[in-house]
Amino acid sequence: MKRYQAIFIAVLVSTVVYYEHSFHGKVDQINETVNETNLIVKQIKITLLNTPYNMDNDFHCLASNIYWESRNQSLSGKMAVAQVVMNRVDNERFPDTICSVVKQTKYYPSGGIDLHDCQFSWYCDGRDDTPFKNEKHIYEDAFYLAVNMIEQDSIDITEGATHYHSDKVHPYWADSLQRMTKIDDHIFYKRK
Repeated sequence: MKRYQAIFIAVLVSTVVYYEHSFHGKVDQINETVNETNLIVKQIKITLLNTPYNMDNDFHCLASNIYWESRNQSLSGKMAVAQVVMNRVDNERFPDTICSVVKQTKYYPSGGIDLHDCQFSWYCDGRDDTPFKNEKHIYEDAFYLAVNMIEQDSIDITEGATHYHSDKVHPYWADSLQRMTKIDDHIFYKRK
């Protein structure tokens, strides 16, 4: 009987030691992931603080488009709006930089922006494009998303869309494109 008790105790101790070691290994992995994530967030904050706001900077152009077009949408809605800009950059029918895509418009012969004829309406509505002071945190979130969209390969949840509009309107061009998906308040399209 003592022999079985000794074997049982040995197995029990071995099992406890194994799980203790395994548990600490998983905790170490989690801590390493948290530390890496914190480092990435810190780098993004440094990028935000050291990147002056202007519409000649791809990070701010994309963040501004996310902010003005979808600041009241879910993360998926914001990602989809950003993805349309990225899809346009990759499409030969559109300019090849983020800021050029965001600021794409028609101009009067005098050289001024043809108000209300931009690809993204907020850019040429005649209002100041600086984010609202009381929504600084929303813009910061948009900036972090813009950094992520520019620096990481993300999944295209719009299925290649190059156009979108609010579900409250039906623009003349919508019927000539293939509807891809609806995310929050926006409907996304690409050429047929």
